[in-house]
Amino acid sequence: MAGRAAILKSWVAAAPLLALLHPAPVAAKQEPAAQEVAEPASIAGTYDGSRTEMAAWLELGEDGRYRYALSYGAVDEYSTGTWTRQDGGIVLNSDPSTPPQFELLGTEQGSGAPDAVTLHLEGNGNLPVSLFSAIVERADGTGTIADFSDGAIQIPVSDSDQLLSISLALPIFEVRGEPIPVPQPSGKSLYFAFHANDLGFKAFDHTGLFESDGMFLLERYGREITFRKVSE
Repeated sequence: MAGRAAILKSWVAAAPLLALLHPAPVAAKQEPAAQEVAEPASIAGTYDGSRTEMAAWLELGEDGRYRYALSYGAVDEYSTGTWTRQDGGIVLNSDPSTPPQFELLGTEQGSGAPDAVTLHLEGNGNLPVSLFSAIVERADGTGTIADFSDGAIQIPVSDSDQLLSISLALPIFEVRGEPIPVPQPSGKSLYFAFHANDLGFKAFDHTGLFESDGMFLLERYGREITFRKVSE
């Protein structure tokens, strides 16, 4: 992990290349509630949030631009955009991007098992198909989550399942497609493709990082990252 942290540190320092990347709006985290104030030069600098099994870096430029990188388990994410100083912390807003998307290529009736709806993932953006899941919601309010294997999933259905809602997901990157209604699902086959686009670019939308004793706190993947300023 020390090697990955060194790579990320070099990546942050060389970040002009990241200006070519673009992110997508996502739900905002709670931001510090206060009046926006000017960002003092003392706040600008590079911050290290690395800890066991995690490498994380945040650079706050005096020009109001930020660069961010995180490597945690199988996930590598990054972001660029603008930052502003607020009482109680800072707020990040990412540059524009094209988010990952799931596309329904087509539906066939009678081509699958008669007591199931079959989902096919024909394009997976060069990612292992085992990383993808399907979220199935039934009319009675119950749901099923199933993982892809060999590019297909069979979801058992009964006579009472006259309408399903199906969303595909890439949980490791917090990506979920729009729900697709599937009337009379028995025996149907649905064919999907995944478009990676700017996969890995973390979009911050008025996301607040609270300040504590000169450090900035960010929650990602159920863990709190503490960014500490690196001495010049």
